[in-house]
Order: sequence, then C-alpha cells, then structure tokens
Amino acid sequence: MDHPFKTFLRIAGVVVGLGAAAWALRDRLLPPPAIPESPPPRFRTTPPAEPSSAASDDLTDIKGLTAIKGIGPARAERLSAAGYPSVASLISAGPEAVGEAAGVSTDTAAKWLSSAAAL
Repeated sequence: MDHPFKTFLRIAGVVVGLGAAAWALRDRLLPPPAIPESPPPRFRTTPPAEPSSAASDDLTDIKGLTAIKGIGPARAERLSAAGYPSVASLISAGPEAVGEAAGVSTDTAAKWLSSAAAL
C-alpha cells in the first residue's frame, strides 16, 4: 500500500515545482508593463490671470494687514470691508472699533494695534 503522506509530498513537490517554473518564466509569460510616452499632465495647465491695478492695490493692503501677528487673509478682508484697508487706518482706530469690526475681543485688537505700531 501507498503511504498517504508520501503521496501528499509528491503532489506538493509537483505544485511547488510548477510554481517555481512559472516564477522563473514570468518575464516571458507576462507582457511588459506599459510605460506612457508622454509625461503626466501638470496640475495647473494655465498660468493664473494677472490681477487688475485696483485689485492689486487691495491685495497690497491686505498683505500689509497680514503682516500683523494674528491677522490672516480672512480677517484682513473682513477688516478691509469694515473700513480698515491698511495698517495706517488700523492704527488710527481704537481697539474697541477694530475688535468690533473683526469680531474679536478688545484685548486681541489691542495686541494687533501694538503689533501694527511696531511695524
């Protein structure tokens, strides 16, 4: 009689041998990967539009306001819309008016004004 474990080992050996042969011949069995000839598209395909002169003045003022520690682009736009488009106009206002316009506390507005005066 045949031993079942010997039969199992023979079958396992054949399977492993076929797997090794397929692994060795994989370059011949599988097609080569497709490599695109053109480079991938860039994220932005057109340059951004140049801002107009009026928008450029507003951007300069907003950039000036963002130089103050604690004022980002959103608060700078909010302050500009409230009538404080530049650092000079912000310094001339009191902390109560600036805090109310920006929606922050008077203490925070006072810190902004002292930071703006140091610029």
